[in-house]
Amino acid sequence: MASELNELGDMKKEYDLIIIGTGSVGSAAGYYSAKAGLKVLMVDEFMPPHQHGSHHGETRIMRQAYGEGDEYVPMLLQAQKLWLGLKDYVKHTSGIPIFEQCGVLNAGPSNALFITQAIKSANKYALEVEVKDAKTCKKIWPELQLPENYSAVYEPNAGVLFCENIIESYLELSKQVEAEHAFNCKVFAVETSESGVQVKTSQGDFFASKAIVTAGTWVREIFPNLPITPIRRVFAWHQADGRFSYLNNFPAFTIEDEHGEAYYGFPAVDNALKIGKHIEWEIMHSREDRVPFGSKISDGSALLKFLKRFLPGVGGCLMGKSCSYDMTSDGHFIIDTLDEQKKIMLISGLSGHGFKFASVLGEIGSSFARNEPIPYDLSFFSLKRFTEQQKG
Repeated sequence: MASELNELGDMKKEYDLIIIGTGSVGSAAGYYSAKAGLKVLMVDEFMPPHQHGSHHGETRIMRQAYGEGDEYVPMLLQAQKLWLGLKDYVKHTSGIPIFEQCGVLNAGPSNALFITQAIKSANKYALEVEVKDAKTCKKIWPELQLPENYSAVYEPNAGVLFCENIIESYLELSKQVEAEHAFNCKVFAVETSESGVQVKTSQGDFFASKAIVTAGTWVREIFPNLPITPIRRVFAWHQADGRFSYLNNFPAFTIEDEHGEAYYGFPAVDNALKIGKHIEWEIMHSREDRVPFGSKISDGSALLKFLKRFLPGVGGCLMGKSCSYDMTSDGHFIIDTLDEQKKIMLISGLSGHGFKFASVLGEIGSSFARNEPIPYDLSFFSLKRFTEQQKG
């Protein structure tokens, strides 16, 4: 199916809202906006869910005690409510997994900023967490080897999101509330006028009162001056027996080492444990730079060193994939309008930790489209901060 536009030849080209990029955030924004009664067009260069951006790879971690900053926690609280609501709905329809509440362990040196910030955010918002030392962790999860100077923050209500299932569910739900899809449709330009927004695409021009841009890695092809850098990352599945399964109460985890290098992983499924390294600036200058996993020696070696030290019972690599981040210089999101008339909202720069927020970011986009107040302080995520950083 090239596009639903081709199937709906008489489809009007004027909308209340056009969403550019229909991956994690875009699919959620499309559903919530159409559900609220807006006439919505959801556009994507490919057929989502796909493997050209950041949303593939089966799973993502959902956690709330946030080492990246307590500014995120109010959105995370709402995000988890939305994930649980989606899980409950899908349970009675397709039945595909959405969220597995297996717990998440965040670990690192006791004085690491990530750990101290996670504890701070948990205390500020009265989150249900358990702070543990390395010795206690070893008793509970003997498969995990933490150095004596490490601490951990365990979240029993956190867990794993099934990313591609979620996008498929949002897309199906968006159809049910009459959102229209234009997939395999490349966007060339987005322009504003007093009357609204014009989106120029490979399938013609479309018009709307407002637009939300959730285009991800290559958003600078449309808006070249954005402070976003595309980077390539990899993740892989390694052989792991039942000890590492969530059925054996093994949690999802994030672990930061003494050098500030961060790793994340998931309980094993079918004897395969997925693991990745969060940040390593492998800048991409073109789409051709996103080569497959295994194209570079470093793709596997960094993960092997981590596994040997922290999870010595995990075996060899079974398979791997590459993905991409839309990275900001400070690692924080951009949630802001792009024009003086406030007709275009940008939700981008998710910097490799955005999927868990997709539900609530979609809801925020819907509120913007409907001119409704947004119940979060988004000043921390504004574009203005980059100008201020340059002045400083």
